[in-house]
Amino acid sequence: MAECGEFHNFGEYHEDIAGVEEAIAIFNRITPERMNGIPSIGINIHTEGTENYEDTQMDIVSGRVADLEILDYVPEITDNPKAVEVIAELIDKLPDIEVRGSLEKWQAAFLAAEIDQLSYNYDTVQYNQTVEDREAQIANITEDIRNGNTGYLNDFLNALISDSIREGMTDIFGKGTELDDSEGVQTARKAKELLDKLAEYKPLAKIEELEECNYNMIDNVLNNEKPKEEKQAGRISIKEKLAEKKAVIEQRDKSDKEVPEKGTEKKSEREI
Repeated sequence: MAECGEFHNFGEYHEDIAGVEEAIAIFNRITPERMNGIPSIGINIHTEGTENYEDTQMDIVSGRVADLEILDYVPEITDNPKAVEVIAELIDKLPDIEVRGSLEKWQAAFLAAEIDQLSYNYDTVQYNQTVEDREAQIANITEDIRNGNTGYLNDFLNALISDSIREGMTDIFGKGTELDDSEGVQTARKAKELLDKLAEYKPLAKIEELEECNYNMIDNVLNNEKPKEEKQAGRISIKEKLAEKKAVIEQRDKSDKEVPEKGTEKKSEREI
């Protein structure tokens, strides 16, 4: 937390803050009457075993603005689930600030990775038999979460809870294992945690921006979708899109060159 976000040696500067609430409390104590600059709350990523000067540090809140769009260029932060979680908590506890951008895409990716890992841990043999490319699997789950297509994920997690609790009860009566320590109950607890995260994830407003024809209809209901035939059935890479565009331009240029001449008089007029 710095009294002057641009030059930290101007005014107060606090490191080793215990948590978000402490950072906000210090931030709110900086009064305009003695301010040397724009106060900020930042985040510092330190990798164990490295020198402090190698840390990644960035201001998240500056004045009354949280610029999350810049995070696209700071993978050291966005690849860190704990860092994204702390930023989300910070934004949530500062409801009066202006937020530019969103953490949505990174939150979806982390949630997808957790669901995939739970699936792998629960039945590794079946997972290896059915999933050929794990990265692609996580990417597909991420896209479904972002698009709100989470019905099958909810079904999977609910089924996992039922099966795991049943296995946990078997452990108790068959082996004398304590309920809270049984593997089945731990799995059920993790599945319930992921269910809650899915329920908290709200991607619909973002999806509306992509799907609604009329921006006056951004109302958390997909009631003004583009016609289905306009949507692409499969995923097309950027390279493929560029190739398609190039082909269209070449065809247009070719058509322009092949326009038939309609008589000498027309040709003369065109040449003039």
